[in-house]
Amino acid sequence: MLDRLSFGFNRLELVVANLSLIVLVLVLAAQVVFRYGLGIGLAWSEEVSRFAFVWFVYISASLAAQRGTHIRVTVATRWVPGGQRVSLLLADAVWVAFNACVVVAGVLLLQRMLKYPSYSTSLFLPLAFVYTIIPVAHALMILRIVQRQVAAWRHGIPVIAGEGEEV
Repeated sequence: MLDRLSFGFNRLELVVANLSLIVLVLVLAAQVVFRYGLGIGLAWSEEVSRFAFVWFVYISASLAAQRGTHIRVTVATRWVPGGQRVSLLLADAVWVAFNACVVVAGVLLLQRMLKYPSYSTSLFLPLAFVYTIIPVAHALMILRIVQRQVAAWRHGIPVIAGEGEEV
């Protein structure tokens, strides 16, 4: 039961990222067809595509953390006492601290936006809904970074994908 729940939760980022990308592509295609084919502009399409892009980027960043495919500069890892394993642990600790700061700032932003709501221009959608992805994605990145490090230390799975592991 726990394995199925974990599998479903792990796939959630992939599903949300794919849905965001599909919405982005479909809305942009509709915008092009309507604007250049029919001579009619869709006022809402730019907002929807922008919001879908923001969600896609943030969720994809969390997905990359889950898979160990975030870009890293590893040239100096051999100079750190303990080698690459320790240096990647230290780098991930800094990354987790940064993400924690973004989560706190994002929650404060959401609190402010709920107290003093602002709305999108065309859709009249509360912007707090759109910006919710910021603390959520960074909290997910913290979870994924910690999961990856635990798997590296317990099971020898590389922190960086492509080092003896299938992506």
